[in-house]
Amino acid sequence: MIQYSVSIPQPHRHFVHFEGTFETNGAAALTLQQAAWRPGRYELGNFAKNIQNWRCIDENGKPLPFRKTTKDTWVVQTQGADRIIVRYAYYAHELNAGSTYLDEDQLQINPVNCFLYRPDQPDLGYTIRFDLPSDYDMACGLEQPEKHTLVARSFDELADAPLIASSDIHHLAYEVNAVTYQVWIQGRVKLDEQRLLSSFKTFTEEQLRIFGDLPCDDYHFLFQFTPYFVRHGVEHTNSTLIVMGPAADFQQEHLFKDLLGISCHELFHTWNIKNIRPAEMMPYDYSRENYSALGYVAEGVTTYYGDMLLHRCGLFSDPDWCEVLADWLQKHFDNNGRHYLSVAGSSIDTWLDGYSAGIPWRKVSIYNEGALVALITDAMIRFHTKHVKSLDDVMRLLYERFGKQQRGYTDNDYMALVNEVAGIDLSGMFNDIVFDTKDYEPFITAAFKVFGYDMQRQPASKWSEATYGLSVDEAVGKATVTAVVEHSPADTAGLWTGDEILTINGVALYKNFQHLLKQFEGEMHILFLRKGELRQTQMWMDGNVWAYKYGVTKM
Repeated sequence: MIQYSVSIPQPHRHFVHFEGTFETNGAAALTLQQAAWRPGRYELGNFAKNIQNWRCIDENGKPLPFRKTTKDTWVVQTQGADRIIVRYAYYAHELNAGSTYLDEDQLQINPVNCFLYRPDQPDLGYTIRFDLPSDYDMACGLEQPEKHTLVARSFDELADAPLIASSDIHHLAYEVNAVTYQVWIQGRVKLDEQRLLSSFKTFTEEQLRIFGDLPCDDYHFLFQFTPYFVRHGVEHTNSTLIVMGPAADFQQEHLFKDLLGISCHELFHTWNIKNIRPAEMMPYDYSRENYSALGYVAEGVTTYYGDMLLHRCGLFSDPDWCEVLADWLQKHFDNNGRHYLSVAGSSIDTWLDGYSAGIPWRKVSIYNEGALVALITDAMIRFHTKHVKSLDDVMRLLYERFGKQQRGYTDNDYMALVNEVAGIDLSGMFNDIVFDTKDYEPFITAAFKVFGYDMQRQPASKWSEATYGLSVDEAVGKATVTAVVEHSPADTAGLWTGDEILTINGVALYKNFQHLLKQFEGEMHILFLRKGELRQTQMWMDGNVWAYKYGVTKM
């Protein structure tokens, strides 16, 4: 096995120290790889940028020559050594659900960030010993044969098992169908623990009604509660790491339900993407991009079920669910990228520019658009089978025929299962809303009718969005354009994202943009700043409504 030791000699510096021992088996050179990305986020991670002082010695302490051949690959000349020892420090100063973090109070490691593996032998196991304060407990889905020691059967298992080590981590647990679900809480937060465990048990039971069994022996919820705002979760084989804040506010009902939503979402991923995987990710190739157009299933279906199941099992009220649906609609219709790149194309392009908005009007969200596709698919299956079958049946078949068999599925496989369950060919609909950029509204309207919901839209409450087709951020006292609607008055006037509006009809702007638009309704002379240069333009209303606010009600 590969032997690792991990130490934190000066935690306030945020450097975690790693020492890995690799057997050479007589090889003249050994290639060591650091992962280029992490499961749960389909973009290149460039974790090697956090490495400091990478060096290598033999078992006698003699330095060995090495060469870095790519951004995250090292080739070591073994010079006849039986074992090589690699030492490096990893800068752990970012706290989110996919990162590695260290301070005086805790250590969080996402192993895919910072452990090396042999690409020629990725199935080698690991034994990892941690030099930590004696009062630190460790929360992790890996086997712990003794305190502060972890064992993984392969790099794939190690890479998918985050850990939190701390002296004040709090532990809860519940059981469903003889499987224990561990809940680990780091951070100063006040929660109604009885309600939390009861709610988690309820949505766990609801998910098991779909799939029948859990594809792992136990499950771990690892929670980091921060004093500042954050909302981020990442799925893993038998665990999830979720970072949320501000911790002081979780007595508020909407934040508690937000916690339920993200937790239900991440547990659903245990089947959908950790077990049921696109063919391109079976197995993962950690050295490069794993392109797949199936983000609308992996993330979209999971987003749909993460909230829908909470409604179905009574943890979300009808108004709660309607609010979720309205939010999906708003994000969809506010994004002009829906006219230019499909959700399947956007899935491929997460590797290109990650999860940021990218350039204006370029792409859509695989989460949001995928959730709407799942909603529409579920409705069409229910309609054509008179509510005898649903998307549940598709997901169950995916688990039985692909997940349990450890076979990757393709777009055609998924489409075939949808058609099989629906008893009708829905591929035309999929071509329109998954692989093409056709208007979603007719499909959403039909889906809502099946479920007994009604969609409303009215002019957006902000004067600028509704009548001029632009959004402006005045948070720091500057009126900065953040979005422009295509063909709107703002677009015609030549305004664009990033422009800073200085005056309207000679009046300076300072957190009064909406007021001035109403005051000077009609033609306006605008002075704005673009890349350090002053420019002028004119803008006027054209009688159209350029932005709407969407709502959903139960009929």
